[in-house]
Amino acid sequence: AGQQVDLIAAAWIPRDLGERMRRPPLLTLVTPEGVWAYPAATSSGVALSRQVGGRWIDLFIAHQVVFPLAPGRVIVPPASVEYALPVTFSFFSREERYNLRSDSIAIVVLPLPPANPVTNVVGEKLRLELQIDATSTRVGEPVEASITISGVGNVALWPPPEPAIKWPTGFRVYPAQTEMRLETNAGRIAGSKTFHFLAVPDSSGNFVLPEVRYPYFDATTGRYEVATAAPRALAVAPGAEPRAARVLPALLPAHGESPADSLSRRFGWQGWLALLLGPPFMALVASRRRRRVPGPAVVAAGPALTPLGRVEREFLAVLSSHVSDPFARDGDGLAQALRAAGVESAVADHVKRLRDRLRAARYGPRRLGDAAELAAEIEQVLRVLGAEKPGVVRRPHATVTTILVLTAGIVGAQHAAPLHAQTASQAQTPSAEALFEAGALRAAADSFAARAAREPGDPAHWYNLGATLYRAGADGKATAAWIRAARLVPRDPAIRRGLRLLPPPDPVTEGMLFVGWATPTEWGFIAAAGWVLLWLTVAFGGRRRLVLALFGAVAITAFILGALEWQRRDQPVAVVIADAAPVRTAPYGGASAAATVQAGGAVLVGRGYGPWVEVRRADGIHGWVLGGEIAGL
Repeated sequence: AGQQVDLIAAAWIPRDLGERMRRPPLLTLVTPEGVWAYPAATSSGVALSRQVGGRWIDLFIAHQVVFPLAPGRVIVPPASVEYALPVTFSFFSREERYNLRSDSIAIVVLPLPPANPVTNVVGEKLRLELQIDATSTRVGEPVEASITISGVGNVALWPPPEPAIKWPTGFRVYPAQTEMRLETNAGRIAGSKTFHFLAVPDSSGNFVLPEVRYPYFDATTGRYEVATAAPRALAVAPGAEPRAARVLPALLPAHGESPADSLSRRFGWQGWLALLLGPPFMALVASRRRRRVPGPAVVAAGPALTPLGRVEREFLAVLSSHVSDPFARDGDGLAQALRAAGVESAVADHVKRLRDRLRAARYGPRRLGDAAELAAEIEQVLRVLGAEKPGVVRRPHATVTTILVLTAGIVGAQHAAPLHAQTASQAQTPSAEALFEAGALRAAADSFAARAAREPGDPAHWYNLGATLYRAGADGKATAAWIRAARLVPRDPAIRRGLRLLPPPDPVTEGMLFVGWATPTEWGFIAAAGWVLLWLTVAFGGRRRLVLALFGAVAITAFILGALEWQRRDQPVAVVIADAAPVRTAPYGGASAAATVQAGGAVLVGRGYGPWVEVRRADGIHGWVLGGEIAGL
C-alpha cells in the first residue's frame, strides 16, 4: 500500500485506418476506487510508430499514476478507445462510430510490514530539513520555522512529523500554511512538502530544538528507514516590555436554573398554547356577558333630569347594592333589611324616612319641602353608605389587576429559584473550588465539567469551568464555556467581565458569538405579558387606543427579538479550542491547509467524515478540521 502504480492504456491503430479518421481516436482510462490518483496524461498524437509485416501501425497512449491507499484487491476498470470512420469518401458523408474496450485488471495490494512506531508513509530516499529564520530572538517576538520533506513518493499524502518539532516549555506554537512542489524523477512522482510553523517564546534563555525524525517505508529496499534533521539552537533574549499578568476571575456560587427557564419547562407547550389562546377567549366571553347583562334598575332620566332626580337615581342604586330583595327595598321592611346588611340602626331608619320623603316629593299631591335641602341630605347619607360621588361606580382596572397577578407569579418563581439554588449549593461538594485554589486546574476543570454535564441549566458551573480553563491557558475552551454561561444569563456582570478578558479574534467570530440582552424564553414571557395585558384590557371594556397600541407593540417587539435570538442560537456554531486549527481542503491529515482559525474563533459545523468535520464561515473559509479541535455550543 502506498507504492506507485502506473496505469497505461495503449491502442495500436493501422496507419491506413488512421488516415481515414477525421479526428484522432479518444483513449480513456477510468480511475479505480481505493487509490489516490494524479491527473491522467493522454498523448495528443502518435506516440510511436512500427512497421509490422510491411504495414505501418501507430501507437496512442494514456497514462495515469495512482497510489493504493489500503491493502486489498483493486480492480482497474476497462480502458476504452473511441474512433469514427466516414461511410464514404465524400467530405459530407456521415460517420460510423466504433468503441473498443479492454479487459479489467485486478491488482493485489499487500500491507506494509509491521513496524514500531507505526507509519503508513511510503517513499524512497526521503530527506528531512529543519529551518529557523533566525538563531536569536526576544521574548514575545515570533519565530518562523519550517520542516521540508523531499524525495520520491506520494507527496500529496505525506503527513507532518509527529511531533513536528518538540518545542521547549514556554513556547506558543501556531501551525501555518503548507507548501507542496511536484516533479518527476525517472517516471516516478517526486517533489517536496514544507510545513511552516510560527512560535512565540514567553521566557528567555538558550534553547535547543531536538532532532526531528520521520520514519517511512522504502519500497525499493523493502525495509523501514528514518529521515532525520539535525538539532538547532535558539537563543531568546528578554523582551523590551514584560508581559502583563493575567487577571484571574473569581468563582461563582451555584445559582440553579434561571426562573424563566424553570417556569418555561413547567409550562411546556401546553402552557404556551394556553397563553396564546386563553386571553382572546376570555375577552370574547367578557364582551358577550357585557352585552347580555342588563343595566342597574334606576329611574329613567329624561333629557331635562333635575338635580333631585339625579340624586334619587344614585340613592336607588345604593339601596339596590345593599338590599337585593325588591319587596323589602320597596316595603316597610327596608330599615330591617339594612340593619341585616350591616348598616347602623339609626342610619337605617333615616334611610327609610328619606325614601318615603322622596316618594312624597315626586308622587305626592303637592311638592312638600325644599328639593335642594332633600338632595343635600340624601348626599350625606350616600357618603355614609360608601358612595364616592353621585353617578360614579368604580370597578377594578384590568391593567392593575393583571400587573398584580403577574407580579405575584414572578415573585413566586424568584422565591422558588433561591430555594433550588440553595439546595444545589448544599448538595455540591467543595472539592472543585478547593482544587482551583490549590492550583490543580486539570482536576478542577474535570470536576466543573462534570457539574455542568449534570446540571446544564446552572450558569455558575459553566462560568467556573471557563474561569478554570482561562487560568490554565486554554483560551478556546474558556470562550466556549463562558458563551454557554452567557446564553443562560445574558445580563450577569461577572460573566460579561469574563468574556471581555477574551475578546473575539476576528469580526466574523464577534457576530457569530453575539449574545443578546435576554434569552429567547425571557423575550417570550415579555411578549406573553404584553399579549395578556392587551386582551384583558379589551375584556374589561378598555377602549383607549394608546393603551392597546402600547401593549400590542410590547408583545410584537418582544416576539420578534425572541425569534431572532432563538434563530441565532439555533445555528450549529462551534468554537475553535486548539491554538490554531488548520482548515484543510480535504478530510485527511496530508491535505493542504486553506486557512487557519485562531483559538476562540467561531465556525459553522456541517457534515462529518470520520474524525473530520466540515466547517464554513461567512468570510469564505470552508474546509475540514478535526472534531477534537472544536467545541460545539
